[in-house]
Order: sequence, then structure tokens, then C-alpha cells
Amino acid sequence: MIDSIVYANRSIDSLRVLVTRFVKDGNRLGEIVAYNELGKCYREESRFSEAIETHKKGLMLSVNLCDTLQIIQALNNIGTNYRRIGFLDEASSYHYKALSYCEAYSHKNDKKLLKSRVISLNGIGNVFLTLNNYEVADSVFRMALDGEQILGSSLGQAINYANIGAIFESKGQIDSAKHYYQFSMKFNQKAHSELGISLCHTHFGRLYEKNGELDKAIDEYRKAYNIMQFNSDTWHWIESCLSLARVYIQKGDFRTAGVYFDQAQKKAVEIHSLEHLAEIYHLEYLWYLKKGDSRKALDCLVKSREYHDSVHNEKKMMHVQNTHILYERKSKQNEISTWQENYKSEKMYSKRVTVASILVMVLACILLFSMWLIIRFRSQKNQMLKQMEQMRINFFTNITHEFRTPLTIIQSAAYDVLCRKPEDENIKRDIKDILHHKDRLLNLINQILDIAKMTSPMHTAQPDIVRGDVVEFIYMICDSYVTYAANKGIRLVYKPQQERVEMDFVPDYMMKIMQNLISNALKFSQSGSDVLVTTKAKGSSLYIYVSDSGIGMTSQQKANVFIPFYQGTNDVANIGTGIGLSLVKQVVEAMHGKIELHSAVGHGTTFVVSLPLKSKEKTPMALDKSKIARPEILVEENIFPPEDDDDDKDTIRILIIEDTPAVSHYMMRQLNPEYSFYFAFTGDEGLEKAKNIVPDLIITDIMMPGMDGLELCRQVRESELLNHIPVIMVTAKASSEDRLKGLEAGADAYLEKPFRADELKVRVEKLLEQRQLLRQKYSQVIETEDNTSDNTEPVLSERDKIFVAKLTDSLHCMMEKGKIDYDALAYNLCISRAQLNRKLKAITGFTTTEYILQIRIALAKHLLDTTDLPIWEVAEKCGMDNATYFGIIFKKKVGMTPLHYKKRNKNTL
Repeated sequence: MIDSIVYANRSIDSLRVLVTRFVKDGNRLGEIVAYNELGKCYREESRFSEAIETHKKGLMLSVNLCDTLQIIQALNNIGTNYRRIGFLDEASSYHYKALSYCEAYSHKNDKKLLKSRVISLNGIGNVFLTLNNYEVADSVFRMALDGEQILGSSLGQAINYANIGAIFESKGQIDSAKHYYQFSMKFNQKAHSELGISLCHTHFGRLYEKNGELDKAIDEYRKAYNIMQFNSDTWHWIESCLSLARVYIQKGDFRTAGVYFDQAQKKAVEIHSLEHLAEIYHLEYLWYLKKGDSRKALDCLVKSREYHDSVHNEKKMMHVQNTHILYERKSKQNEISTWQENYKSEKMYSKRVTVASILVMVLACILLFSMWLIIRFRSQKNQMLKQMEQMRINFFTNITHEFRTPLTIIQSAAYDVLCRKPEDENIKRDIKDILHHKDRLLNLINQILDIAKMTSPMHTAQPDIVRGDVVEFIYMICDSYVTYAANKGIRLVYKPQQERVEMDFVPDYMMKIMQNLISNALKFSQSGSDVLVTTKAKGSSLYIYVSDSGIGMTSQQKANVFIPFYQGTNDVANIGTGIGLSLVKQVVEAMHGKIELHSAVGHGTTFVVSLPLKSKEKTPMALDKSKIARPEILVEENIFPPEDDDDDKDTIRILIIEDTPAVSHYMMRQLNPEYSFYFAFTGDEGLEKAKNIVPDLIITDIMMPGMDGLELCRQVRESELLNHIPVIMVTAKASSEDRLKGLEAGADAYLEKPFRADELKVRVEKLLEQRQLLRQKYSQVIETEDNTSDNTEPVLSERDKIFVAKLTDSLHCMMEKGKIDYDALAYNLCISRAQLNRKLKAITGFTTTEYILQIRIALAKHLLDTTDLPIWEVAEKCGMDNATYFGIIFKKKVGMTPLHYKKRNKNTL
């Protein structure tokens, strides 16, 4: 950032402002960079004293900041400034100091360091060139040239090629000098350096001058002069002026020579360039000598010698030589020190290597021993795992055998009973239930054994793979489920996209996949919905889609649905997924396929199975259709009697909510056959049916599709229509925590599956007896004369009291208007007339008509006791417009006419 700011303001005034700003901001690095560029600007304008002073300020700041690269740059700049004004001893000192810093710098490959080192070498070479020490100068310039080539600097290479050419020129080797000057011109043009191009023209002009080709020399010098005329670098411009003056003096054109001579002398005096002043007085000497004025010529020669000696005096030359010698000596000492340190380091390294080798050998031995122990431990562990796995397989095999033995006995006994009593339809139906659930249990056992084998690391046996029409095979499986689906009110449809697909597959595996996916879809589908099976061959895979429009799954269920015996708990479903889907996943992966699940709550579920069309493991055999057994799906018959739709029938109504029809039928058979039974297979269906029939008792499972039993119980207790109904929960969830949840939801009894038939029967009868006792007690209380007494024991629950109070208030309002409308009365309570009758009968023991009569008689007694209203007006206030009919009803309920009842009260008073 500092570099970009400084280079964007590269003028003396702008740089002075930047220096002031950096000083104010305390930006030390900014000061250094600004001083560096400001000094260069002073030098370009030949203001060498100011340049030296500025660069020394930058040097002091660099030293304080310990910035080695900036120190090197400042030293080189100061050396260049001194060299321009002829102070060669000072110039060499600063350039050698810069070179020493370069040698000591640790990052040898830093580009800025390499450039600074080249500048130092170039400055030293120019000092020795000025002192005519061509051997040292040539060596230094060539080192500088190598550095510029490494950096790829066109301008740097141009400068050093020109310097080497100057050495050859000084030795009189004109052709070699011209060769190097041409290289310099080439790189100057590549670098677009006006100064470099101008100097090359000056070099070519000198070569022509030495060959006596003065016109060509003048042409080259003029090119240099024209380029440098508008350049701020006065020091190099003076050279072109002096060169033109020298050639014109040789040609005898003193007038033209005088013009260039005067310009050069004026500028040399201004910039105090000793080297140029020596050359000017030398030319003046030639001038007067050419004119024949020996005295003036001698004076100019003396002055020329004085200025030349000031540059090339012996003391300065000795200083430069000593500086060079000291640098070389220091360099040698540094080399010796480096060799000694390297020797010590190598010796120390050798010792360290020896010690490290010993340690490595020891560690290697320890590592080998550890690896041997690990390998031995792993071998023992693998052996133990194999034994444990074999024990696990043996356990599942043995437990399967243990299950099969009693199942075989159950099957044999069932068939034996069926053979002995073939004419008894009830026994036949029970035997079918036994055999059906025996098959389900056996299938579950087989699935557990399949998963145990397939998840075993020892399971290496590959099943037989066949090649055949997989579409026909899947159609056979789907066709087996059509009747079963239709019995549940579900339409099963198979729509393959290709009529025939040849595929390598394992029939048993394919059978397990399709049976589990189809049965799972049918299990969670509602009656009236569709289950769609689709297959399509695409690329090298077969895709099987099994979709339903059932209850769907939550994100938690989708994440865990393939885990064996996973039990999901959420507001939508509380359904155990069993092991079927886990087995499907294992089988699909065994066939090198994939299974995906797409589902959303309330929007159904789709399983997508992708299987490779060709097997890479075995050569498949041809599919033998005769060996493929068609799966047999047991269709459950309608085992329930038709439900009674007569709302007025005065029988006990039992609502059984259970998703397994066989369990519902079993419960029904254990209870009194005189009860009226109603059935529902989901919580939602059960709640709706309960509202329609208002049963006397509800028996419900907990785990059901849709609304579970706990939520059903809560909604029953919150319903004003249903809250009086006893609820019995029957479930396989037998923990104390589950029992507590059921009781908290409002259940009156909690039975665990499998339950005893006599326990269920006793629970039902006792709950119905309790409700009957409550009704009798309430009817006795309401029929007594002192039913409004504060001492009357409450016999209704709080919710039932609220219902009865609402009903009574509605009746009084209607009686004041003179007529009671049964439909309007039910409407006011937000229920139907039949529901009102069932509810009222359940909690009071009275029908709606009987309860209204009780309210009328009670109101009539109250009016006869407290008012002097005539009998006909009392009848009207009780909602009866016929006083005679009122008298008949009153006498029937009270035992006397309204008039006698009223007179009795007066006689008592």
C-alpha cells in the first residue's frame, strides 16, 4: 500500500508532503520508502547534496527499524550519489557495506535482496572502472550480469552489458566493445529505457570517434543529446554535450563546439561533478592548443589535472583498494567460519544420527513387538467374535426350533379338534384363527432367522441366482394379494412400464422384498384407497415403486424405519414397524441394490428399490417356473355380526376399537351375547362411531393407525357427549409407565395382552354395574320429595352435573314459553335427539321423556307450594296446555290431584 502511494506521487513536492504526513502518522516504514524515492528524484535532477542528505535520513530510520532490505537500498543509493560527484572512496565504502548486508541476509532467494546485491556489485564495478582497474571491474560486472539474468531484468542486463563494453573500449578492443554495446541497446529497447538508449548512442559515437569516423560519431552523439535534452538526468546529459564539443573541436568547428562546451561547463559547475569538470578543462586545453594559444592551453591542462587527481588521487585509490581487500578478507573469514561451523554441525549431526539410529532401532523393535501383540490380540478377538457369532447363529437356530416345536403341536391339535368337531361352525372359525396366527408367528420367526443370518459376518454363502422375466414374477406376487387387499376395501394395482424385463435375481429375495413392501402398504392404507406397484427398467437397473396413500411417516420415523423393531411415537401414528422393512433392506443390499423412502404425514409413502439387471458374482441359471411356489395369503373372513342400527333399542352397547379383527372377535365372544357390539379398526373411526351410538362402554387398544388409544381416551373425557362412558384399555405395552399413562388419559381399567377372558368379562360387568348403581341412586334422589335438600349426597360426576344442569335450564326456558320441543332441546345441547336420549339414559336412568316429566312434576310441586296460582295456570307454566291431562299425570306420579296437594299444604300450615 505504501509503495503504491509513493509511486503514484513521484515528484519532489508530493514526496515532501508524504514525508510530513508519514511523520505525523508515525508511519516509520512510510517515511523510509518516501525518503528513498525523494533522494532518487534529487539525484535525477543532479541535486546530489540533497540526495545524500535525504538517503542518509532513510538509512537512519531503516537502522532504527532493523529493516535489512531498506538498509541495503539506502547504502546503495548513497554510494551511487557519491559516485556521481566523483567521491569514489565514499561510494565504494557504502556499496561494500550494502554488499556485506546482502551476504549476511538469511533469505538468499528473496528477489528484493537479489536486486539490491546486483546494484551493489554494479556500483563497485563502476568505481573500479573509473579507477581503470579493469580486471576487478570485469569480474564484478559479470557477477552483476548473472544476477540480472536470474532476475530476468532487461534494464539491469542492459546496464551491465554496457559496463563490460566500456571495459573492452578502455582496453582498445573496439569490436568486442561494440558487440557488448549492441547487447546493451537490445535490452534497453526491450526495457523502453530512454536513458539507456541515449547512453548506447554515446558509446557507439565514441567508437566511431576512435576509428576517425567523425561524422558518424556526431550523428550518434546528436541522437543521445536529443534524447537527453528534456530528461531531468543532467549528469548523463553532460556526457553527450562534451562528446559533441570534443568532435567539433577535432573538426575545427570551434563555434559549434563552443555552444555544447558552454552548456556542459555550466551544468557541471552547478552539480559539482569533478569528473566532468576534469573532462571540460581537458577539452578547453585541446581547444587552445588547436588555436595555438599555448599559455591558456597549459593553464587548462593544469586545471584538468587537478580535477582528475581529485578523483583519481592515490589516497582515494588506496582507500578503494583497501576497502576491496577488507571485503575479500572478511568474505574469506566468513567462509572459514562457515566451514568450521559446518564441520561442527556435521560432527554433531553424525552423533545425532548415530543416537537417532539406535533409538529408531529400539523403537522399531518395540513397534514390531507391539504389532505382534496386536496381531495376536486381533487374532484372538476375531476367534472370539467368530465363536460369539456362531453362538448367536446357533441361538437363533435353536430358538427357532424351540418355537417350531410348540407351533407344530398347536397345529396338530387344531387339526385334530377340527376333525373331531367338523360340523361346529364356531369351533371351525376358532381353529382357522389359531392356524392363521400360527402362520403369522412362524413367518415372524423365519424373518428373525433370516436377518440374523444376513447380518452375520460369517454369512458367505451366496444363494442361487436365476435369469428370467421379473415382471411376470412380480405380477404373480401382486396377484396373490389382490383378494386380500379387496377384502380390506383397498385396490391393489400393478402397472409395469415394460411388458417383459429379463433380469438376474434371487427368487426368494425378490419374494421377501415384494411381500413385505406390499403388506406394509396395505397395513397402513385406508379402506377405499389404492396401492400402486410399478416397475421400470432404466439403464442397467430395475426400479420397483410401491406407493400407498396412507397415513405417511414423520421425519423421525423415516430415519429409523429400517431399524429392527423400531417403535415410533408421534401424534400421527404409534405403530411398530417390526422387522419386515429391516429384512427388505438387508435383502436389497445383498443383491447390490438400494432402497429409498419418500413419505410425508397424511400424504402416503413410496418405497423405491433399485436392483442391477445383471449379476457380477455368479453365472445365473434359467428360471424354472415350476419350482416357484405362489405365495398363499390368508384372506380374513368377516367374522363380526351386523351392527344394530336401532337407536331406540334398550340394550347394553359395547364399542370395541382394535386394528386386529381376530382380537375384536375374541373379545366379543367372551362377553354377554345379549350386548349389542360395535367395532372400529382405528382411533379416528372409533371416536366417530362413539359419537353416533353413545355406547355404554368402550374397549380400545393403544397401538392403532391414526389416533392411538391414549389420545382417543383423552378426547372421550373431553367430550360433553361421551365423558360419562367407561373406557377399558387392552394393550401389549405392559410397563408400569405405560399403565400410568393410560390411567392419566382417563382409562377406567387397563388390561395387558395376552389377557384372561374371565378378567375382561369381570371388568366389563363391574363397570356396567357401577354405572347402573349411579343411575339408580340418581333416579331415587330426584324422585324424593326433598331432592333439593342440601344434605343430598351427590351421585353424579362434575361433568355429568354440568350436562344435567344445562339440560334442566333448557327445559325451564321451554316450559316458560309453553311447549317443549325435543329436537330443539337436543340442538341446544349440540347433539342429536338419539344421542341426547342415550346420554341421559346412561347417567340418570331416565329416558328424555321420563326426565322431562320429572322436571315438570317438580316444578308443579314448587308452584303449588309457594304460589296461589290456579291449577290451569300452573299447568301452563309446566309446559302443558291441557289442565285435565296435567291433573291425570300429576295424580299418577304424586298419588293425589293437584288441588288435593295444594289443600294439603294449607292444612299443614
